[in-house]
Amino acid sequence: MAENNRLLNDEISLDKVAQGLNDINFDDVDKIKELTDLQAKMSDFLIDRFATNLEAFRKYIPDVAKNFEHYRPKRSMEFFCTTNGIPNLVFCDNNEIFYKVYDPFELCKKQVEEILNTSHLLQTRYDYEWDPFGQIHFKYLNKIVQISKETESQKFTPMQLGSIPNCVLIGIGLGYSLAYLYERVEIANLVIVEPNLDVFFASMHTFDWANLLQFLFENHYGINLMLGQTPVQFGQDIQNYYNKHGRFLSGSWLGIVHYVSKDIKQIADIIMRDFDSLHAAMGFYDDHLFGTCHALQAVLDGKNFVRNDVKLKPNYVNAPVFIIGSGPSLDHDIPFLRKFQDKAIIIACGTAVDTLYHAGIKPDFYANTERTAEIIQALKTVPDEHFYDDMILLAGDVIHPNTTKMFKHTAIFGKIDEPFFKYFFAMVPQFRCVDFVQLMNPLVGNMGLAGAIYLGFRNLYLFGLDNGKKVGLQNMHSKYTALYGSCGNSDTTGSYKVGKILPGNFGGEVETTYFFELSARNMGYLLENFKFDDPVDCKNCSDGIKINGSTPMHSEDLWEQFSKRADLKKEKFRDFINHEKTVNFKMTKDDIKSLFNPELFDETVDRVTKILEKKCETRLDTILQLEEVSEILYYLQQHYSTFYYAFALEGTLQTMFIMLTRALYAQQDEKACLEVCHHMQDVVLEFLDESKVLFRYMPDYFMRDHRKYYPDGKVGKDYPITKAPNLPPLFNLKNDTSNDPQRVFEKKYE
Repeated sequence: MAENNRLLNDEISLDKVAQGLNDINFDDVDKIKELTDLQAKMSDFLIDRFATNLEAFRKYIPDVAKNFEHYRPKRSMEFFCTTNGIPNLVFCDNNEIFYKVYDPFELCKKQVEEILNTSHLLQTRYDYEWDPFGQIHFKYLNKIVQISKETESQKFTPMQLGSIPNCVLIGIGLGYSLAYLYERVEIANLVIVEPNLDVFFASMHTFDWANLLQFLFENHYGINLMLGQTPVQFGQDIQNYYNKHGRFLSGSWLGIVHYVSKDIKQIADIIMRDFDSLHAAMGFYDDHLFGTCHALQAVLDGKNFVRNDVKLKPNYVNAPVFIIGSGPSLDHDIPFLRKFQDKAIIIACGTAVDTLYHAGIKPDFYANTERTAEIIQALKTVPDEHFYDDMILLAGDVIHPNTTKMFKHTAIFGKIDEPFFKYFFAMVPQFRCVDFVQLMNPLVGNMGLAGAIYLGFRNLYLFGLDNGKKVGLQNMHSKYTALYGSCGNSDTTGSYKVGKILPGNFGGEVETTYFFELSARNMGYLLENFKFDDPVDCKNCSDGIKINGSTPMHSEDLWEQFSKRADLKKEKFRDFINHEKTVNFKMTKDDIKSLFNPELFDETVDRVTKILEKKCETRLDTILQLEEVSEILYYLQQHYSTFYYAFALEGTLQTMFIMLTRALYAQQDEKACLEVCHHMQDVVLEFLDESKVLFRYMPDYFMRDHRKYYPDGKVGKDYPITKAPNLPPLFNLKNDTSNDPQRVFEKKYE
């Protein structure tokens, strides 16, 4: 979690910092023009500096030189100086002076010093995490967390530390701030964001880029220029940067807003809202192995995957699709859903399948995201063993084999942010007809919505996808959900800790948590930003969080419309999905084993291990060391033959690197920081060594079943620093359906 949500220091704006300095206004410019000799000398200086800088960019960052060699500013602007000879800038269309003081150097110096003396690094901190399954990721990360807790004390300013691992500077201005930044602190990586190309062009005339670039490249400091991006482009480019150089860098950083404009405010808002997401959902090693082995078993079991080369038939594209969660507002809509269940395709998300069973509503799809083995226990709260016979499992490829075996029919997507799908897509030609899904997480409702859209449906209705509960309500689920009623399980989400209060879909306020909020945000992002051949029309009938891109709609307002609709021929529809829209594969276990080479995985691990075995003597060298590992993993992921091995390690290593970087900047004493970091580094090396052991269990490393590889009841083996914890107790849902009054499913229309 991030510890500091301070608004990127834009409260230390130029206008506020300028208080107390001699200001300048346009009336002074007429007087300044009288300084003809000084202005002429400045003009010659600016021309020479631009030429020198252009050559430096040609040498170090050729793309910048190419873009600005013949650049023509969009706004008319002129350079001027006062008697001190320092270049300043005025935009002629509105006489706006860029630095509204006589001495721009002093202004930039004052801003930099205030920021460095009053701010703190924004850092992500992981805490001990309960491991409910027995995974080495948590075994080693918890050890690193323990070391961190034993050594951290107070927080220090960048000036006290004298070093910054990662700085994001929004707005370059005329460049003067850079000189003062590098004079006062060491910056391992600097990201400069300047949306206004005119301003950056001006800085090429005023600031000594040539010397700065030479210094940075000769000393192996990182610099990345993001110039002219729109806010949307910036979001993608910043993600690409950290993907390449290490997402751990986004876990310890300093943000600076140099000057304020409309575009800069938008970019600053994006950073403060989304920066943590750069490393928030990286996945981890055990999870990737589980997901891969589950997907491979689905292939071996002949389960059906969604095809990308068969489109949904036109008569189904605009058929109404009810996507149903088990939130408390679902109870209000049960009469509508009962009445019109034959007129729409119904997708039950997670526990909603239990809810709908007991409400007398028959789903066509069961949507799920989880790779956990316990899902089968929840499915068995339905006492009618034939209820699932014609239902289609809608899921990503990580779904547990126990779950897929409950269904005769499946529509499985490739989960594009997991290593299996991309690797198998590249390595197995026949698998290239499989379609993928995006934003199917974090909750089952996301799978329902994303699955419907990626199947090709465009007329969607959301019910019971509350993502929280209205203020004042107690229950988190519909009263029809037997899992939390007659089966005797507690509704554990009912006592969750409220993270936020957000606006409701129909007004009012909704209590929610991080994952519920993320679920709603991902739904909105999918509806608003993804471009499909046919537009998606989504009505949200849930009385929960407002979901962007959807239209609030009460079910009673749909009654007349649906009364006029004809029933769907569902048997024919299911036949199309099962025999045309999906496909299975004929592969043997030997075929699959040949695709996963333990020796090649060992080579990848050994390559990383060799780098991390060296103990660096400075913060900077350690950051560069972690970047080197990150860049190697990125490089290996660009080649299909090595993609899987690097991706499998990436998430866990980046998570650990976040904690190592935190330790590097936890104290003023650099040597003391390095000592702690080196101790953590040894834990990382132990993880890498044990990762080789787990890889050899593939393709039979299934979640829960993996415990058979730990006969002594411990999570792996003991290492000098990290001792193996006990396996956690097995989790079992209560599954007593003997008192269920509905032993056999019966549709209810009233």
